[in-house]
Amino acid sequence: MTGQNASHTPEHFNSDQTATSPDATAANGPTAQLVANRRSTIIQLIIVAVIGALLGGLITGGFAFANRSRSGSAAGDGNAGTVAAAGTSTGVNDACSATFDVVASVNQWGSLAQQLGGKCANVTSLINSTAADPHDYEATAADMAKLAKADIVVLNGAGYDGWAEKAQFDTSRQTIVNVGDLMGITATEEHEHEHEKGSEEGHHHHHHGSTNPHLWFSPEAVLKAADAINAAYTSKAGEGTDTAATAQRHFNEWNGEYANFVALVNQARAKNVKRTYAATESIISYLLDYLGAEDHTPATYTNAMNSEAEPSAADLKAAIDIVSGDEVDILVVNPQEMGGFAQKLNDAAVASHKTIISATEQLPENQSTLLGWLTLIAKQAIATDTTNGYFLTQDVKDRTLSDYEGEWQSVYPYLTDGTLDTVMEAKAKKGDMTAAEYKQYYDTGYKTDVEKISIKGDQMSFTRGGQTATATYKYDGYRILDYAKGNRGVRYLFTAVGDVPEGAPKVVQFSDHGIAPGKSAHFHIFMGNDSQEETLKEMDNWPTYYPASLSAEEVATEMLAH
Repeated sequence: MTGQNASHTPEHFNSDQTATSPDATAANGPTAQLVANRRSTIIQLIIVAVIGALLGGLITGGFAFANRSRSGSAAGDGNAGTVAAAGTSTGVNDACSATFDVVASVNQWGSLAQQLGGKCANVTSLINSTAADPHDYEATAADMAKLAKADIVVLNGAGYDGWAEKAQFDTSRQTIVNVGDLMGITATEEHEHEHEKGSEEGHHHHHHGSTNPHLWFSPEAVLKAADAINAAYTSKAGEGTDTAATAQRHFNEWNGEYANFVALVNQARAKNVKRTYAATESIISYLLDYLGAEDHTPATYTNAMNSEAEPSAADLKAAIDIVSGDEVDILVVNPQEMGGFAQKLNDAAVASHKTIISATEQLPENQSTLLGWLTLIAKQAIATDTTNGYFLTQDVKDRTLSDYEGEWQSVYPYLTDGTLDTVMEAKAKKGDMTAAEYKQYYDTGYKTDVEKISIKGDQMSFTRGGQTATATYKYDGYRILDYAKGNRGVRYLFTAVGDVPEGAPKVVQFSDHGIAPGKSAHFHIFMGNDSQEETLKEMDNWPTYYPASLSAEEVATEMLAH
């Protein structure tokens, strides 16, 4: 589900989000953890021109230094699969008198080709799983045949997918989009050599010498690739055809998403958000450079990892000291390449409560589009949207029960009696479900028989059907939970002490989108009678409470305002 108001939902709002095992977290610490086609009418030309002007102004004005549900096969062995249509438009309205067979070497670019082509493009990504290592990939005869037969081929280039570039292409019939060529980046001899040899540790280095082949993490490269793919669709379909019109509509929608991405980055720049980072390898350096982040990875460590040599003991210690100290905000890791050296840096980041951004090479199975993926990583790195679960781990602080002190009322009765129908209708206008579907979703989330909660000092009272049970609670720290969607949440834990009367839960966990001391305006609560770890597993039911002083209409107004 997308487009929903996280301000009135718990950290796990989206149903596809799955928390990592709470057992991996510390009581007071974090878990380990971003040429428009010319239309035939004047109006369409104006639309494209305006969008292009907007994008150009945003990019050059905001960052002069700057040079993110998929379906189909995601086989663990990395075999080719078809990427399903994704993006703003689901393809329902696609008119396609002609369709194209598109083959991409990797699903990063395949997902972009599919989003831009909709139902008019039958896209196959030869490497379509994070379980596959492109550096070790051995193309089959079937792979080479698919490349040779495709109408349009999308390659990364820059030495990353040299095996695909060896296919027998017919350029008189086929259109080849090579992103490395678009960027003027070619493979260095050293990089090609590295693909063959690998490191002594059994892992391949991914950025060698002066060539960084991870072009899908470059916003500029993604923009140029989208432009080239759209031009290929238009040229093959023919201007004025329904297929060309469909492709152009998808391209215009994509341009709008790109503008939102650039606006996100520009807003961070305007707020003077500056991030420093270290990386186990330079996989997302293009994107981090675009964000204005500074790389503080020791040069000796980076040089060693980007060559056939391994870091010396001194190099490794220097990198660990950087990660453990106050010099960096973020550690970037590639979970596909977590050898001994990378793991030591990861452990240092966990121990020092640092934010960890995990970036695979292939598009993750839980991400639908390339631009959506880049946007997610950008949000993780900018880390200023606490309400929606994007924050720095080191900014999370302990809180006391006094943050939740007061008289509170459940919103569940207002959902069932229709008071919140206007809220559900507002969500339907922004989201992808009907008002009735939202109401059903929240019925599961809000449901509770605890009508009122009173909190004073270290005591909490729970009222059900006129009967109140009171118990004393002690603070048990917090847990940071990572979700499949890529955002995170914090729960503050309290455990009952002494005699616990019937009706008072032994375990209580608060989530109010806050990560530091501050009075809660509303909260979601998780209650249990087992352990804190068991209660952390609850993801579907999150009773929600607002101040008892608010009327039903005021509660609804508060929800609409956020």
